[in-house]
Amino acid sequence: MGYDYDQTHDRILKSAKDHFTEKGFSGASIRQICKDAGVTNGAFYAHFDSKEDLFSKLVEPVLSEMQNLYNDESQSYMEIHSANDIKNIMRQSFASNRLFIHYVYENADIFKLLIKSGSGTEFEDFVGKFAKEEAVNTEKFLEKCSQFIGNRSKLSKGLAKRISALIVSALFDGLLEDKTEAEAIREADLASEFCLAGLEHFLGI
Repeated sequence: MGYDYDQTHDRILKSAKDHFTEKGFSGASIRQICKDAGVTNGAFYAHFDSKEDLFSKLVEPVLSEMQNLYNDESQSYMEIHSANDIKNIMRQSFASNRLFIHYVYENADIFKLLIKSGSGTEFEDFVGKFAKEEAVNTEKFLEKCSQFIGNRSKLSKGLAKRISALIVSALFDGLLEDKTEAEAIREADLASEFCLAGLEHFLGI
């Protein structure tokens, strides 16, 4: 594809991001996106199949990279051979919030778009879906921990869900409350210290 194609593609994406941010996915129109991008509706369909495809193309590169980061971190949490490993992994897990918060703030416009304007797309309730995935992985982690802890009977899906909700909220709450990255990280660190102490006591390790 030539330079003109790439330039047009980028103009449409930029215009779409502005319109989706201002009006949400449902309220934005292809006609207005094209008008502000300086292209025809016909030119639009040379680049995107639909409004849904356009929204997807905006957010998927950022989501894909975050998923890669998440998968790398998650895999490292399953090497458990002792209660001490559990302590170290929990500390590592909460500390990794800093990495994810930094990534969220680096891509703040896209994450705000996902959370505030994703209704009506396949990305609707992005945070809730992410929390469910985290809950599944947390449950697997707790199952792996069970042979090394003193309070096995306290392990449950409910516990996994609550831990996961805390972790995921720490990633996005600061951004949605217009706090700085430093403020978001500081609050996440405080929450991590509180949770780590509670979990170590709760699990008897």
